[in-house]
Amino acid sequence: MRSDLLGLDLREAEEILAREGKAYTVVRYVSYKPYQGTDSVRVLRVRERDGDYELLTGEFITNVKTSQG
Repeated sequence: MRSDLLGLDLREAEEILAREGKAYTVVRYVSYKPYQGTDSVRVLRVRERDGDYELLTGEFITNVKTSQG
């Protein structure tokens, strides 16, 4: 399993796999209650099948604003 890709921004994970010449597909998880203000797409799960990788992704809010600034 490619645990080094877990939690990465999708673009970063794609760049790593492209540098290595690995084929991959992206599966996007979308909640039935969409989030407002998401700002990143992160890798949640990585599965390998016959040398190809499947990246399950989800949207996250990573820039959290607080009342203190």
